[in-house]
Parts: sequence; structure tokens; C-alpha cells
Amino acid sequence: MNATHIACVLALAAAASTPAIYAQGNDQNVDEPIEEIVVTGSRLVRRDFNAPSPIATLDSEFLAASGQATLEESLNQMPQIQPDFGRSSNNPGDGTARINLRDLGAGRSLVMLNGRRLAPSGVGGAVDVNNIPKALIDRVEIITGGATTVYGSDAIAGVANFITRDDFDGFGIDTSAYVTEVGDSNTYDINVTYGLNFDKGNLTLYAGYYDREETFAGEREFTSVVLTDTWEGTVVESGSSTIPAGMVFAPRIDFGNGPVRVMFDANGDPVPYDPSTDFYNYAPVNYLQIPLRRVSGGAMFHYDLSSSIEIYAELQLAKNSATQTLAPVPAAGFFEINTDNPVLTAATRQLFIDNLFPAGPGLVSMGFSRRMLDLGPRTIKNEREYSRVVTGLRGEITDTWDFDVWATYTKGDETEFFLNDASSSRMQQGLLVDPLTGQCFDPSGGCVPLNLFGEGNLSAEGLAFLRFDPFTNLTSRTQKLLSAFVRGAPFDSWAGPINVAVGVEWRSDSGDFQADEALFSDDTLGFFPRASVNGSESVKEIYAEASIPLFEGASFAEYIGIEFGGRYSDYEHAGGVDTWKFGGEWALPVPVRFRAMFQRSVRAPDIAEAFTEQGLRQGSFVGSTNSSNDPCSASNDPVASGIGSGCVASGIPESQLGIYEAGLGVPTDYIFGGNPSLIPETAETFTAGIVLDFDWLQGVQVSLDYFDLQVEDTIGGLDAALACYDAANTGNVFCENITRDPVTYDVIRLYEPNINRGSLEVEGTDTQISLESDLPSGMAVFDGSAGLSVDLVWTHMLKNTYQETVFGTVIDCAGTFAWPCQENRDTSTYPTDRIMLGATYHSGDFDIRLSVRWIDEVENGLARNGFVYGLTDLDLGNPTGDAKTYTDLGIGYRFSDNISARLTIANLTETSPALVTEVWSGNTDPTIYDVFGRSYSLGVSMEF
Repeated sequence: MNATHIACVLALAAAASTPAIYAQGNDQNVDEPIEEIVVTGSRLVRRDFNAPSPIATLDSEFLAASGQATLEESLNQMPQIQPDFGRSSNNPGDGTARINLRDLGAGRSLVMLNGRRLAPSGVGGAVDVNNIPKALIDRVEIITGGATTVYGSDAIAGVANFITRDDFDGFGIDTSAYVTEVGDSNTYDINVTYGLNFDKGNLTLYAGYYDREETFAGEREFTSVVLTDTWEGTVVESGSSTIPAGMVFAPRIDFGNGPVRVMFDANGDPVPYDPSTDFYNYAPVNYLQIPLRRVSGGAMFHYDLSSSIEIYAELQLAKNSATQTLAPVPAAGFFEINTDNPVLTAATRQLFIDNLFPAGPGLVSMGFSRRMLDLGPRTIKNEREYSRVVTGLRGEITDTWDFDVWATYTKGDETEFFLNDASSSRMQQGLLVDPLTGQCFDPSGGCVPLNLFGEGNLSAEGLAFLRFDPFTNLTSRTQKLLSAFVRGAPFDSWAGPINVAVGVEWRSDSGDFQADEALFSDDTLGFFPRASVNGSESVKEIYAEASIPLFEGASFAEYIGIEFGGRYSDYEHAGGVDTWKFGGEWALPVPVRFRAMFQRSVRAPDIAEAFTEQGLRQGSFVGSTNSSNDPCSASNDPVASGIGSGCVASGIPESQLGIYEAGLGVPTDYIFGGNPSLIPETAETFTAGIVLDFDWLQGVQVSLDYFDLQVEDTIGGLDAALACYDAANTGNVFCENITRDPVTYDVIRLYEPNINRGSLEVEGTDTQISLESDLPSGMAVFDGSAGLSVDLVWTHMLKNTYQETVFGTVIDCAGTFAWPCQENRDTSTYPTDRIMLGATYHSGDFDIRLSVRWIDEVENGLARNGFVYGLTDLDLGNPTGDAKTYTDLGIGYRFSDNISARLTIANLTETSPALVTEVWSGNTDPTIYDVFGRSYSLGVSMEF
């Protein structure tokens, strides 16, 4: 981002600080001291602007004022969070909502509730924040930069800690409704809370109902068609070459103007396929907003057993269902057909005889595809049940020592229903038809001859035979946890008390995913194969941390202190691993504080990564159009390219280098699965910053922080070809994972299990500015008092890199979109700069908030990193995605002590999303850009 852009944004911040905008809170006196609390990132007592690591705190008022349709979207406004799966995650997606700190992946971000970890959803490593009781949230504390020394595995990128109210007294109802300006995407949320304070504690019960309606991509002009960059300076409407008319894509056939793919007209006769006009637009039937319905409930309880001991408990229950909808089945593969099949027209029969691959007497083989409109859109219904119980004991041992002991049990069950798919084996069976009887050669299973040539020619009986549904996946996840710590001040140093915390933890995670046999056998044409998972991992841990003041009240320092800690984790399968942290603070006599922290963090393999059974997916390594897709083809001159030894190591005789040319359309078996021998990922993180707290300018605080997070031994599925044929390191061990035909030397098998394969690194800066001040009484609208608060959060990414294998090239994603980065991430867009600016004016019972979010321009990833695919000097029609500014306006009013309401208008200026072609869907990234247009949210809160 250049200086002009920065200046414009900061000028906007200054404008937002004018008397037209008011403060967020209406009771806070800026002269009051900031209360210290136990804050995320340490078991020791800290506060936001007095901690060695940068922490951002979002209170319930911020979440309510955001006016977003979901909890995760409210959090995603924070620049430190890279938007991940959410309400627009139809494909890819699974109906969950996730938090992804620093774009290191949701599985590397620990999510906690009241300082205790939440179990991941399913057999993966990411937590579904749909299960968090939004109505009880008091604040959310976000620490970035690693925290596994204190909390254990998964906190590589940081921690999001949701903290709930523990003193609710009375009866409360919170309702909200969301709708876009065009009247769709309706969302309804109602929460009922009952709390009772008594002499020795509190009991709070809550229940909630949430209903979100679907919105289709076809209901927005921007997302209703597929746009593709031609790489020739234009962006055009396009789609999939898997079309309803059916197509032979291999081999290509010459109709007089060179080899082309062949489609079929309404009569079933062959005609040339024109990719500029004959494509299928798959966009409209996809969900832009996936429907979700959730019922939740639970309880929070704490009770004083004595003046120094308290017992507490939490109960969470949730049941939700979500649906994904995709375009109809893109059936494709290599199939055999008898040339005297009676469904073939004379012209088609002769074309097949003359051009297709012989496959036996009277048989030919073809690469064939067809869009199965007749089956309807593919549908996945996800139904989840979630329960979590926490019980614990905490209290004071002495005046300077306290303790906390708790146990957690979490159970999650999920059922996935797959509808409107087609069977590959039935398709093959229905293409082999006896010309004498007109029936299938193999009549088993009620086989019906299939006429797939020409749109509308498939009979109702054939469709019923080909239909392959429903099939079902079942998932169960259990986590058991015991944890305890003590903390206190064992003695004083010359500069003050030395604080320590010592803890132990035992945790057991088990997961079972039963893949439907259809998915495991790769007999589905509409869904990727899935392999079953069954396994468990347990860990025993011990940790300690301490803070030591070195100087206090000196002429050169108001305070200097250090903080350090260590943790040892002994995993049942992953082995022993240690983590540690070391950092400190230096507060000058003037209101300036320096802070720094260096940490080593880890993430253990999740259940799916370690214990997925080996599965098979069939495809073609080379494909049907270009033999140069095999790096060892003579057309690539592998010797001159420096990969000759890699080709030899993968099975090509040295004498064939420069001679061998890959065959087109050769089937390839891809073997994938888990790996129980995986070791934990490790990360080294460094943060350093300065905090300014201006006494002379009431309520103004500023923090500037630098961060650098480097992750090694990242876990993921191996890309065997990429790993083997890296020009700088040819002939490496990964070449053994490639099997070539001993006669033709074509690739027939790739073994690609999960491995510790590469690295990630993110580097950047965070800037936070907050202002809280009273305003002159003459600026008051109600009750003679007024105030203003302004908050600015700005994240600038210096680096966002990945290295797919230890031998691979380092790719920088910062400031780009789409390929190749989205191939290795759950996300698609990686802005260099994101800024969130908010200003709130309050007067009496009235407040109004203006919030502005700015997203930097992004560059097409192929312009910078296209060399990964051998693409250079492209003439891109969509070289950049424009910078975008989104403005939200919220108005709140408290009608009485018991009733308040808030209206929020999101995307006030109707800013369109950025055009970023080549992303997963929708011509944009709906997780980071607004695809719904102006929308309205009305919330009413009542407490009695």
C-alpha cells in the first residue's frame, strides 16, 4: 500500500473523530484506572496495553454493533483474522464457521471458552464457533504470535478466547433479524437467558434458536455467471466443458480444422465443441449463503463452598443442520463402449470406430464427460450434535496463591447425507449394450441402457439406474481433558513480587469417521473419494511460567520485567516435544512501553492427518490435451531443464530421456491417506512492539507491533510429482512415490500420503489506536452528557509464504489472490493491508457508530507466481483485484433500564466485491468481500 493510500485512510480516521461521531460506552470515565484482569496468553495477571504479547479485546458491544449476520463475520472484520469457512463457504465448505489467525490455517488457531480449550469439529483440527453461546459473550480476547507454552498444541498462530458473563441476574431475551436490501438472505436469531444470583454464587440458563435462509449465486448479477481470465488481456463469460450434451474429450478428433473435443446434438450426432460458446454455466445453482438452522442451550454455574473455595460448571448443547448445493454431477472418466451399441447413431458409431482407442473386439475406449442435469443439483446435508461439560474447583490457598482444577468432556457427532450423485460403475455397465436384445450385456442390479449422447436423450429408467444416492458419512469426535494449575508470588525481588504459575494437563482425543462405501471405493462421479478415519491421541503435559520484575520506579524505567516459561508434552504417537517462551517489558518514565516475546510453539497432527485409511482416487496425471504436463516428456527437454535425474529416479531409463513423450489420457491411481508416524509441526514466533499511553491526551492509547511466525514440518498431502521434479533438488526421496508403466513409462500410480512436508511464514506489523473521551456538554443530544470513542486496527503483511516441500520453491502470497496459493490454503485472497476504523458517539441512552473497513488491492497470483505452472509473461485480463472500502452504520437506543434496540446498516455505500477470477467460486472471495450488498440488522434486547 503506497503512502497516498495510507494518508487517505488516516484522513478518514481524523474525519471520523469529529463531534458528529460519539463514544461507544456511556458510563466509563476516562480518568478511572484500567482494571487488571487475567488475560489470554498467560495464567498470570495482565491487561491489554500491559502485556508482552499483542492482545486485542472485543467486547459484546462491538459484536452487537457490527450488524453482521454471524459471529464469525463480526470477528472477521479484525485484520488479524483471515476469513475462513463461514456462511458463504459452499464449495469448499462444510457448514462450520472457523477462525483463522494470521492465515496460518484454522487448525493452527486455538479457540477457548473462558480460558479452556474447545474441541475441534469432526476429525480435523478446526473448531466450529457456531457452538459458542453468543448471547452470553462478555468479550473476546485475541492473542496472535503463539501461545502453546501456556495452552498446549494448536496455538501456533494464536488464541481466540471467548469469555462469558458469570453474574447474569434476571430474565433476558435477545432477538435479531438480518435481511439484505433486495429482501433475501434472511437470518433470525433469538436467545433466552435466565440467571439467578444468590448469596454464594450464580446459576445461568440459556437457550437459543438461529435460522439462516439460503441465497443462490444466481440471485446476484456479479456471481451469476462464471468469469474466466483468457490470459490474452480479456475476461470472458465461461463455464465448464462438462456439458449436458455429453462430450468425448479424449482423444481429440479432427473435423477438418484440427483436433477438437466432440459434443453431441439433440439427435445424438457428433459435432465439434466450441469452448467459447458451448460451455455450461455452473454458477447460478451454487449457494452464495448456505442455509443453517441451530438449536442450542446450556448452563453456567458457580458456588462458593467456603470463603476461599468455589465450585463451577458449564454445560453446552447444540444441534445444527446446514446444506451445501453444487451444480449437477460433472460425470467424467474413461469408459468403454461397444461400437454396435444400438443407442449410437450411424454417424457417431463410425466416428467412434475411426478415432477412439481400441479396447478389445468391438470395443473402444473414450474419455467421456456429461453434465447430469437430469439428476438435479448435488446436495450435501450436514447434521451435527454437540455437547460439552466442564466441572472444576478453584480458590485461594493463601493470600498470594490460588489454584484451578477442572475436567472437560466434549462429544460431537455428525451425519453427512449425499444426494443426486451418479455411479461410475453403473455408467460403465449401461454403456455396454447387446445390439440384438437392446439390453445390457450385464443385466445385474436392474441395468438399463444409457443414452448419454445429446441433451435430453437419457431415459427416465436410465436416470433411475444411474442415480447413486443417498449415501451417508458418520463422524464421532470425543475429547477428554483434565487440567490444573497453581499460581502465586513465592517471594519478592528488589523490584516487586515474582509471579509464577505451574500446571499439568492430560488430554485424550479420539475420532471415528465412517465413509460411505461409495465414497471410499471411488464409485461416485459427483464427489471426491473419502477414506475412513479411526484413531486416538493422548498427551500428558507439564508447564510453568514466571514473570520477574527487574526494576521499578527507577529514573530510566518505570518498570522493567521479564517473562518466561516452558512446557513439555508427551504424545502417545507423536512423541515428546517441548515449547518455551521468553520476553519482557520496559516501561519508560514517560508513557512509553516496549514489549517483546520470543516463543517456540507446536501443533500435533490431528486425528484425520494421522489416522485416515488409505484411499484411491482415479484421474489422469497428464490429462487429455497436453503431453507436456509430464515434466519428463521430451517436449519439456528434461535434461536441459535440470530434472533428468528426477525422471530417472521415478522410473524412466536414462536412455529414454529426450525420447519419451507422455501418452494422453492415461489413467492414474492417486493413493492418499493418513500417517501415524507424523511429528508435530513446530513454529518459532517473534513479536516486538511499543505501546504509547498519553496521559496528557485523555483516553488515547497506541500500540505498534512487529510479528514474524515461522512454521516448520507442516503437515499435508504430498504432491509427489512436484516434490520429485523440483529442478534444484532432483532425484530426491519423493521420486520413489511415483510408479511408471515399465513399458510405456507413463505415470500409472502416485502415492501421496500425509507427510511433514514444508514450511509457512507470515511477517508483518499491527497498529492499534484507541481514543475514549468525554465531549463538551454542548455536544450532548440527551441528558447533558456525551462521549466519543475511536478505534483503529491496521495489519500490514510483509510476507506470507509457503514452501510445499523442503525441496520446493518458496512462494510469497502476500498481496495476491488465487493460484497457486489457494491450492495450498483454505483461503483465496491475501491482502497486504487491511484496516478497520470505528468511531462511536454516545449521549445518554443514544449512540451511533460508523465503521469503515479497507481492503488493499491484490495482484493476480499467476502474475507473480505463475512460474510454478510454467506460466510466465501472461497477458492477464484481471491482473489485479481493486481495493475496497466498506462502511457500516449502527444506531442504538436504550428505551429504559430493561429494553434497548440497535439498527445496523452494513455496506452502507453498496460497495461491490472485487473481481478476482480463478478463485474457488463466485468470481470473488465471498469470505473477505461483501457479496450481498447493503443489508439491515435489527436487534432488540430485554432484561427483567
